[in-house]
Amino acid sequence: MAREKASINLEVWGDAEWRDLTDPAQALWHKLMGSNLNYCGVGDFHPGRLAAKTREQSADQVMIAAQELSDKHWIVVDQSTDEVMVRGFLRHDGVLRQPRLAVSAALAYAAIASNKIRAVVVFEILRFKRENPDLPAWEKSQMKSLLKQPATAATDTVTDLEWAFSTAYGQRSDETLVAAMTAPTTATATSTATATSPKEDAAEMAGSYPQGSRRIDHGHDKASRIERAS
Repeated sequence: MAREKASINLEVWGDAEWRDLTDPAQALWHKLMGSNLNYCGVGDFHPGRLAAKTREQSADQVMIAAQELSDKHWIVVDQSTDEVMVRGFLRHDGVLRQPRLAVSAALAYAAIASNKIRAVVVFEILRFKRENPDLPAWEKSQMKSLLKQPATAATDTVTDLEWAFSTAYGQRSDETLVAAMTAPTTATATSTATATSPKEDAAEMAGSYPQGSRRIDHGHDKASRIERAS
């Protein structure tokens, strides 16, 4: 049974971490929440299709917003399976409070291809169980089986997005932002205002994207990456 509506927790606007997100990142999160997520909060991740839902938005702009959401653990993306998990869905949508929907969530879990996302789903459900130990959902055999599976916190996963931004880009996610700030641009400054393309807008977004603290380690030396980018 497909979801017909999404539940948005209005208390999110009081969350300092949410308020620290840029407008494009918040907009993408809402767009994902309104997409065809299953009962685990997992859906397809196709930047081009997501961009097509907004006038003059490019896939590059979607990837920049997805990078921010991933770095700050609002979503978990696995590009090898084209899947995305929206964190907070299981906690706020009410699925686990209804035994029948909890069974639907367990069945949806079985259909998730990404091992990375599967482990985060289990962790989020275990976390919710610790906070709500008396829910009847925990007595369902399907849920008991799910909770025995491997679990990993989203904050312990690696943000490993890869995206071809232009000829000067294409690095892994931990190198892209450095390149975005140091790569030469082809635009020439003029005394008159000119229209920019979505890709040029995306380049500007990449340069202004707040780096903050990030849990990323691809085995490269940070200093050598910066030296190569410059």
